[in-house]
Amino acid sequence: MPSPPLSTLTPFVARFDRATVLAPGLFVSLDKRKRRGPGEGSALQVTFVYQKLKRTVSFSGPEQLGVSDLRVLQGLMSMATAAGMGRLAAGSADLAVLKGGWQELVRACGVRSKAGETVEPRSTSGRRSEQLQKSLQRLASVRVTASDRADGGEPLVSADRSCDTRQGFRVSFCAELMGALGAGSNGKQYLKVDMVEARELRADVARLLHFRLSNVNEGTSREFTQGDMEHMIWGADEADTDAIRKHRRRLLAQAVAAVGALEGWKVQAVQGARGTWVWRVSRAKPRGASEKRKT
Repeated sequence: MPSPPLSTLTPFVARFDRATVLAPGLFVSLDKRKRRGPGEGSALQVTFVYQKLKRTVSFSGPEQLGVSDLRVLQGLMSMATAAGMGRLAAGSADLAVLKGGWQELVRACGVRSKAGETVEPRSTSGRRSEQLQKSLQRLASVRVTASDRADGGEPLVSADRSCDTRQGFRVSFCAELMGALGAGSNGKQYLKVDMVEARELRADVARLLHFRLSNVNEGTSREFTQGDMEHMIWGADEADTDAIRKHRRRLLAQAVAAVGALEGWKVQAVQGARGTWVWRVSRAKPRGASEKRKT
């Protein structure tokens, strides 16, 4: 059976599970620091708790994931969403594998040049495809375990190493991500990430903040403290100097402004119920939306 056809248009939405979007510190802004390899820095170990379900999902890996890795996962999930993975012919092994080319993935990721144009690799063996492959390797090194499953876990994504990477890639996804892709037909829930909006956000901190805030339902609003917002971006990594704290506040302020400038979004500082200042994030309910949000 042939693979599900990929849309010839740039995918406009990506389905995600709540744990991958909300797990604290799964993706962080690396503050322009040199990325450290496995064994050179802090290993990845984060857990998300589904309070109502009394269920936990944990992510572990040899190194931190940055926003460049998030962009790649968003690109893959948007391509998988457009292809109908998880919703077409459930149970077919062939339909559980996403196949594509590096240029398709670059467009789906929304990687932009300084001029603002979407960057495409000059060749499948170019620097851009090498960067994508490194991100794929980091994503594949992350292991996902759930409290309601007896197995030892599985990779966040799995790349087919027998695939000729000069021609493209073949990847499959963990059960958490596949559950989100198949939501609606399998009774599970998902979060919808608007990839048109995501591609408009060039700064890493803004892209990551938008991803985290996708948990705010369209047509509703939620409030977050300054600490909440900083935790979304940098996880448990505390700023240890005044200079770093000021730098992060500036980056967060720029990200808040960028997300708030998106159509249908409003992010404003308001006085909360306890008299402290908080960020109120509001999203307009779209008119004639083709895909309803399920959370």
